[in-house]
Amino acid sequence: MDSRARTTRNELFQELKPRCIELSQLALKSDGSPTSSKSLVQSTKKLLAVLRGKCERTDGVFDEKLADYVFFPLSQILQKNKKYTDSLSEVTIKCLAILLQYGWRKAIALDLAKQLLMLLTFVAGGVPGQAAELVPEELMVDAFVSLTALLRDLSHTPGGASCLVETATIPALGHCVAVMLDGITKGPSANAQIQALSALGAVWRCVKDLQTLSTFIPATISALTKCLMPSTGSRRSKKTIVTALEVLEHVLVTILSDIRTRTMTDEGKSTNTEPKNLTKAWLKATTGQIKLALSNIIRLRRHDSEEVRNALNKMCLTILDQCHDTFSESAPMLIETCMTLGSIDGEEGPGNTSLIDLATIHSDLGELIKTTIYNWVTSLPRIMQSNDETAKHIALNQLSQAQKLVTDLKLDSSILEDALVNSLRDSVTVSVEQSIVTVAKGVQEAEFDLDSQAAISLVSEKASSTYFRPIVMPEQSRKDTRIQLAQLLNTVGTREAKIKMSSEMLEYARGGSSGASLLSALWLSAQLLKSATYQSQDMDDFFSSAVTSSDEQEIVNQELFYLSLSTLSNADMDTDWRLQAIALEIVASTAESMKEGFRAELVDSLYPIAQLLGSPAPQLREHAITCLNIVSSSCGYPDASELIIDNVDYMVNAVSLRLNTFDISPQTPQVLIMMIRLTGPKLLLYLDDVVGSIFAALDNFHGYPRLVEVLFSVLSEIVSVGSKSNTLLPDIEQISHLKMPPPMPTIDYIIALITRKPSIDDEEPLTHEAVPQKPWKSAKALLDEAQSPPEEDEAEADQPIEIAKPPPTKTFTMLQNITRLGQHYLTNPSPILRAKLLTLISTAASSLQNDEDAFLPLVNDIWPVVIARLYDDEPFVAIRAAETISAICRAAGDFLASRIADEAPALLRQARRARERFESEEKRGTERGKYGEGSKMWDAMIKLMIAVVGFVKVDEDVFDEVVEVLSSVVMRKGVREVLEAINADAVWLKVYAMGREERERKLEKPVVDGFVFAELEVMFV
Repeated sequence: MDSRARTTRNELFQELKPRCIELSQLALKSDGSPTSSKSLVQSTKKLLAVLRGKCERTDGVFDEKLADYVFFPLSQILQKNKKYTDSLSEVTIKCLAILLQYGWRKAIALDLAKQLLMLLTFVAGGVPGQAAELVPEELMVDAFVSLTALLRDLSHTPGGASCLVETATIPALGHCVAVMLDGITKGPSANAQIQALSALGAVWRCVKDLQTLSTFIPATISALTKCLMPSTGSRRSKKTIVTALEVLEHVLVTILSDIRTRTMTDEGKSTNTEPKNLTKAWLKATTGQIKLALSNIIRLRRHDSEEVRNALNKMCLTILDQCHDTFSESAPMLIETCMTLGSIDGEEGPGNTSLIDLATIHSDLGELIKTTIYNWVTSLPRIMQSNDETAKHIALNQLSQAQKLVTDLKLDSSILEDALVNSLRDSVTVSVEQSIVTVAKGVQEAEFDLDSQAAISLVSEKASSTYFRPIVMPEQSRKDTRIQLAQLLNTVGTREAKIKMSSEMLEYARGGSSGASLLSALWLSAQLLKSATYQSQDMDDFFSSAVTSSDEQEIVNQELFYLSLSTLSNADMDTDWRLQAIALEIVASTAESMKEGFRAELVDSLYPIAQLLGSPAPQLREHAITCLNIVSSSCGYPDASELIIDNVDYMVNAVSLRLNTFDISPQTPQVLIMMIRLTGPKLLLYLDDVVGSIFAALDNFHGYPRLVEVLFSVLSEIVSVGSKSNTLLPDIEQISHLKMPPPMPTIDYIIALITRKPSIDDEEPLTHEAVPQKPWKSAKALLDEAQSPPEEDEAEADQPIEIAKPPPTKTFTMLQNITRLGQHYLTNPSPILRAKLLTLISTAASSLQNDEDAFLPLVNDIWPVVIARLYDDEPFVAIRAAETISAICRAAGDFLASRIADEAPALLRQARRARERFESEEKRGTERGKYGEGSKMWDAMIKLMIAVVGFVKVDEDVFDEVVEVLSSVVMRKGVREVLEAINADAVWLKVYAMGREERERKLEKPVVDGFVFAELEVMFV
């Protein structure tokens, strides 16, 4: 020891000396009284403070000699203390733990070690044969810490390990192990259990005698198993479990490694170097019991903590490596555990052994891996049939990890591939069948309402969607399972293997399968082929021809594509909508792979895609729009609208062909409606022939009310979209027929009118002539004028030449024809159809009004049938007729003056009936209120009356009657302003009269008991 170390040691001795002397003197004088015990505790705490501050060091300054010196006063306390549960014992054990950890760390006296072993065992667990006392948790922890340090010291001391297995020491060692095992299973806290585990591990590291250790095996394995078994009764901390797994691993390897067991012989034939009790019979019995314990312990692979799973994986790998032959019967479950924990297997670093390494070394492990995978594969359909999504998620994740292992170990086999193909198909089939009960049946039978908000918003919300909603396991609760299934399909073998599996699935789909089996086979074939497309080919190029694989993939892709087209084209009402949705996904995937080369396939594929826009299944409609978006993007179009417009010729031909061949299914018109909504007014330019085909179909199938309604929905959509077109009436000034109030005369205007003198420019008044007595011109003059060419007037020659009005656009003509031809169906028995037609006419009137030369003759044609609908038996049709007539009045203006004059009495009667019904319902206080038919009809008639007087010239008598009918609502906003624009005086008079009646009612003579009120005369001006 150099001078510096000696000086430091001397200084340390000088620090310890007074504390030890003081403690020794107090221990000798102690009589057990509370005062002396208190002094001992205080002195011991002072010594503990010096030990913690100066002696917790590993540089050799605090050595075994100083430890012996410090232990002397402590031994006096321990000898006199009969109970080890007081505060003095706790402080003393803390001091002893420091001596064991730092002072005697390289060597300890063997006799002292034996005494301390028994002493610390009594402190931690009590004296054998005496009543058990409750040991404080902190004292138990310090005792186990001290025992761990003591056993470590003995392992470093020459002869230390041997002294523990001497005949006299064996009972103490056995009791010590029993106390440790009790602390592991019944420790009051996680810290106490962990320290007991550390102490037990120290026993197995210190003791080298295998026969002695073999006697501890049953109790040790039992206690560790009890500690590790997951249970609700006793929750273990993850650190406790990790420590127990490490101790168990060390215990098994110490005595049952292949190096230890390979020399064991039958009983009675042991060698000189082998303990007598370690025989093959003992080994067989022991490994059988340990196998049962391991079967319970491996349930920790489902533990939430990754640290626990990592420790379990390490233990299993260690057993498979160092106890390969010994635990051959337990190898299958250890292999399965390591494969289950494959995501944390194979951590890089020195000394880490992975399952791949072990399978490479031991060929039998590779066979066990294949067997395990086969069992997992064959059990997958059963698991997928259950309602436990967690179990499905785990099973799929295990198979994904297993497939990576198969690829790394090159364990591919045809039997395994066939089993995997069948299992995947059966698993998806089971999942699909579960969804049939919950989703598909009700959705497919639903009626598609083209006028619903869902149908209207479908186009706008999905117009740019390029993501398909999942078809297999679409529920949100099964999202994790669906993701794991996709990951499994991505890890299934090489690209060549995936192409082969996809081809087998395709053959199964074409081999007469139906229902959920057909759906699952088609979906799996598409998914495997898509995975093969995106999979890296770097490793495959070393084993197979890339050209051959590409050709095979192209063949399978084309076969799958044409099968999908056939599915879309030949589908009927009984076809599962999900089968069509998967076919759409396949078409979209093919378009993505072919890019602009897919344009050649649009002739055959575009209409089969578009026809699903009218499907009754909402998800199938969304799939169709998404597919159109993907196809348009892949083919270089900016959106689906441009795709349809660029290929409109055969799209429209396909629609017309179905209409002309008497296809009475409503799906074709529905497709046309959705196409119009997708493309907008640009498509209308190509639909003139389709409109003719629609009216031809209406003539042929007027007995099919549903078809007729859908056909008129197409016409309504054309009118609705066409009315919004910017090219409907280009360069034509807007016309307004709204009646404006006359200008307010001023004083200056009145004076000028009175004082105005006639001038020479004023026209001469015409003489009154009741009946013409002579022709304005003679017959000869009229004949000469007709035969001679007209002389060009100089004034007319000076006027500019009038430019001819451009011909109407295609869209205008189409809307005009639809309106003119549609009037003939206003007498159809279906009230819904009559209401739709009235809405169509209303929309068309607002759009066509600016070209009066074409519009007014149309009004003349449709007026008789439209006005007749105002008196329809169905209230909602009459309401719609009132709205339509209002729109026609706003559009045609004074052109309707004579027609309104003829119809005025009937209109006013209808308005009065509507008012009476409304007032009657209002008095009864019906629950529907403003939503009742009476209220709606009255509102419609109010708007009609306002439209008539506000846009059409009417007689004064008719106007007065309108004011009378609308007297109850004359103060309503929008009513009074229109009426005052025609005759403000009449409106004022009516309002005044109503106000007078109200005032007279308010001035009636009151009646009160005990009072007599005089008559009050009021004159109203």
